[in-house]
Amino acid sequence: MTSETNEKSALKVLYVEDEPDLRGRIGIVLEMYFDQVLTAANGAEAADLFARHRPDVVVSDIMMPVMDGLELARRLRETAPGLPIIFSTAFTETGYLLKAIELGIAAYVRKPLDCRELVAAITRAGAPILQERELARLRSREQAALELFLGESPAMQEVAAKARRIAGTGYSLVIQGETGVGKSHLASLIHSLSERRHHPFVPVTVSSLADTLVESQLFGHVKGAFTGAATAKSGLFEEASGGTIFLDDIDCASPALQAKILQVVEQKWFFPVGGTKPVTADVRIIAATNRDLMAEVREGRFREDLYYRLADLVVVVPPLRERGGDIPVLARTFLNEISAELRRVPPRIGPEALMMLTRHPWPGNVRELKSVMKRAALFAGETLGSEEVSRLLAAAPDAAPGSSPRTLEEIKRQAVRQALEATGGKKMEAARLLDVEYGSFKRMLERYGL
Repeated sequence: MTSETNEKSALKVLYVEDEPDLRGRIGIVLEMYFDQVLTAANGAEAADLFARHRPDVVVSDIMMPVMDGLELARRLRETAPGLPIIFSTAFTETGYLLKAIELGIAAYVRKPLDCRELVAAITRAGAPILQERELARLRSREQAALELFLGESPAMQEVAAKARRIAGTGYSLVIQGETGVGKSHLASLIHSLSERRHHPFVPVTVSSLADTLVESQLFGHVKGAFTGAATAKSGLFEEASGGTIFLDDIDCASPALQAKILQVVEQKWFFPVGGTKPVTADVRIIAATNRDLMAEVREGRFREDLYYRLADLVVVVPPLRERGGDIPVLARTFLNEISAELRRVPPRIGPEALMMLTRHPWPGNVRELKSVMKRAALFAGETLGSEEVSRLLAAAPDAAPGSSPRTLEEIKRQAVRQALEATGGKKMEAARLLDVEYGSFKRMLERYGL
């Protein structure tokens, strides 16, 4: 076995074995595959090493002097319930194996040890840990929640900057953008960055509220306020007290509802349906629409006074097709997150597959991209290739109607051009964006005359 073609895993492994020669030989092999390897001669020594170094995965023999593997596993479970523990043993007495199962052992590797089998077992057991670390690393970047979701294009960096600035204020906000661009997610992120983040975030889709009950649903009602009101009920504005209420499809609000919302915004209180006692409305309002709300005002379909009360700031989220440079970032982010949920190693996105994703018009915007990545995480092998992406896009419910198929070369050329546009003509950055070696990227530029 060699590690020349294998990149070392960033896992810290503790290997526990009382037989000195075996411990030394296996330790050397593991060091070829994992960043840090600790070894111990028995359970007591291992418990001490674990307390001091907190390894990610523990591999232990069962039958050892001083402290056996079962007792070691019990002690480790007390301080690290989710720690992956693997037993390497030739001992197969049923009682011991059942006790090991009760302790939640991640895997068994039989002696005499097959090193490939052992490395594979450690890699599988440690995969969720590495995925969590990768997500944490991404999220640790400046206001990473915004950048992860929104992307890195200049247009979305401007959106992120506006979101960061307004998050720390009490201002109301209107988010405009096509269906599926992520307006509700952006609203949630702004709430999570605000001083109200420890209080509720209550999303409301105005267009889905029944006309006859909308006022009651938003503002609550007292007992006997109408037929069927057997008990008093608080509304969504009251449930959002101290936090944020997100009014999606605000353009669908009826004139009467618009007037009621205006009253809440101006007076900071409201009456429940049938009530005579005012309820304080300590909420921040974020509204969203897939229309130009100012145009709705000019057409007389939306109250001008309410618009200016809600629109302390208007953030327009551009469609995904206008920011192709964000697609690789978002695709990888979604694939990592969804793979972590499925407890599997994320597939690698091949260069040609990445080009196809970048070239796709995404009529369903970010929502469609996430849907495609969900299916990719579920069905793809180690690498997500162009043929599989083609099938996923063809099966996407938001696929563009009547769109004509393009050759792979056309898709590649368009992807290269979009990568150059997204990076302002910086070739090395464009190559990195497409996950292509710089030499290969330069040959593409020559082939496509770019």
